Amino acid sequence: MSRLIPNLVALAAVIGVAATAGAARADRALVIGAPEAERRGLWGSGDGVDTAQALRDAGFEVITADAGSVTAMRAALSGFLAGIEGEERVVVHLSGSFLHGAERSWLVEADKAARPDLANVDDIGLSVDTVLAVAGRVPGAAVVALGAASGKVEAGDGLESGLFRGAVPQGVTIVEGGSEAVASFVAGPLLEEGRSLTEVISGTRGLRGRGFLPERVIFLPVGEERPVAPPNAAEVERAIWQATKAQDSVGGYESYLERFPEGFFVAEAREAIERIRTEPNRLARLAEEELGLSRDERRKIQRELTLLDYQPRGVDGVFGQGSRAAIMRFQTRNGFPATGYLDATQVERLSLQAERRAAELAAEQRRQELERDKLDGEAWAAVTGAEDEAGLRTYLERYPEGLYAPIARERLAAIEAAARARAEAQELADWQAASEAGTVAALNAYLAAHPEGAHAAQARERVAVLEGGDSAAMQQARAVEGALGLNAVTRTMIEQRLEQLNLAPGNVDGTFDADTRAALRRFQRERGLEETGYMSQQVVSQMLADFGNFLISPR
Repeated sequence: MSRLIPNLVALAAVIGVAATAGAARADRALVIGAPEAERRGLWGSGDGVDTAQALRDAGFEVITADAGSVTAMRAALSGFLAGIEGEERVVVHLSGSFLHGAERSWLVEADKAARPDLANVDDIGLSVDTVLAVAGRVPGAAVVALGAASGKVEAGDGLESGLFRGAVPQGVTIVEGGSEAVASFVAGPLLEEGRSLTEVISGTRGLRGRGFLPERVIFLPVGEERPVAPPNAAEVERAIWQATKAQDSVGGYESYLERFPEGFFVAEAREAIERIRTEPNRLARLAEEELGLSRDERRKIQRELTLLDYQPRGVDGVFGQGSRAAIMRFQTRNGFPATGYLDATQVERLSLQAERRAAELAAEQRRQELERDKLDGEAWAAVTGAEDEAGLRTYLERYPEGLYAPIARERLAAIEAAARARAEAQELADWQAASEAGTVAALNAYLAAHPEGAHAAQARERVAVLEGGDSAAMQQARAVEGALGLNAVTRTMIEQRLEQLNLAPGNVDGTFDADTRAALRRFQRERGLEETGYMSQQVVSQMLADFGNFLISPR
């Protein structure tokens, strides 16, 4: 950048010399485009087409401005107006964002954060109506080309996007369309010799023509010689101003003011000088900008500040207030001026300190891991052996993810499995003893020891039989069954059906023992019958309903 600035200034100076030597011409043009045009071709339209140069090549004296400054736009229009009555042809090309309201239209400054409204649009917009009035001073030979770039500026109260399609001054031709189509038209078909305005407009897709549209008016006659136009004084000043802004120094702005004490950009130059002189830490900011830190490099710096506990409040690659405050804390602790901006030495110091801190944290983490492993091993050693259930549980409570946790869980599982096996064996032995005794006391003792045991339900049923065997109800139930006259074959069939229903009737031998009685009670319970454990006509009917082929034969 430091080598480029003098070259731009020198170029602008040469342009200025050429401008003073140029002769007056009879064609004049005004080109105002979006500021991004400066990056695509000086004073182009913003869409990659350099309409200013095309007009110069066609012999027009061209005055240019960008749409980023309403002051620059108005200054360019004022320069364009001077002496316009003596011109044979004029072309105005406006490109950018247009708003309209109250029967007026404006080309507004680009990239405005605020939404302009009808009350303040004149502060940031060039009046299209004024431009048309200026063009009307050359009636019959004035073309105003308006290229709209959509969506760049949001309209506020009283305004809408686009142009007001009102009356056109007498003798002025308006060409409207998208910015790219209009730029291509101005740089191409409009400058073709021997063609009428109506012909070239109607033959170009995406354009609309309004106002003065005669069929026979030829805009550029065939064979007319037009000298290549040197830059005018306004353009020389503008080129020097652009170079001065790129340099952005007090000396550069003072040089501009000395050369152009009444120039278009005097106010901006003075504001820039004041800004530079009052900006704190300007040199530090420029030094950081010179580093050209990428987004990833800024994230790395923010991570290092976080690691060193300077609290930048986020790692996003953007140096906001939190990051600047963190940088200042780092600078103060390390004896640097607390500017909030980094230079190459500070970036390297920060990186080294962060690397050291990372190594310290890694070492501390390893030390803690070793200490934890040591305590883990000591706790494991305190477990006396594979059968120390209490010790194993204590170890797992303290070190659920410890080095020996898998072994401890495996040993506990073995201990619990052995305990379950012993309990099951003990229950089976107790049941066999109670069953063999066959007394209410023995069965109740089994139930007391194993209330949820595998044979608890069977034990309770036997107790019920034993305790109610001599009651009148039981005597009645036995009498009812006796009256049925069941023979051995029928009894066997009943036991078979009970077995098919998984009711555990015991041996299927035609003998109704305690197991058969218990199975009958389960059958009666499941079907809502009185639980006696004895056959009755109801039980027979239910069995017949359950099994259509069930038959009871008389003895």
